[in-house]
Amino acid sequence: MEILKVLGFCLVSSVLSLIFKQQRQEYAFFISVAAAISVLSLLCLRVFPQLEEIKVLISSSGIEMEYFKVALKALGIAYLTEFTADTCRDFGQGSIASKAELAGKAAIFIISIPLLASVLKTALELV
Repeated sequence: MEILKVLGFCLVSSVLSLIFKQQRQEYAFFISVAAAISVLSLLCLRVFPQLEEIKVLISSSGIEMEYFKVALKALGIAYLTEFTADTCRDFGQGSIASKAELAGKAAIFIISIPLLASVLKTALELV
């Protein structure tokens, strides 16, 4: 039920930011940034121990760890890209948000190239 606390924190932060936005915009900005950093920090503290358990399970199963690393990096890039783009949109910078999303998609493609090459190599060896 910790997610309910996080979501409640996000809602309270949003309301505070809206209240301050009408009178003191600089405070609204800092409230939004502080809330975002707080939520990301909490998530990192909860997710990283779970990832270690998954790594142990994957390494003991005989599956190549490289596939998991690529998937994990892609997931991280996707989350960070979405966070950045949403933050840019919150501050009225839709064009920059679009460029951040494009950069995230390109980064995911770039890190997946070795994995794609490996799959193609395996397919060619079978033929």
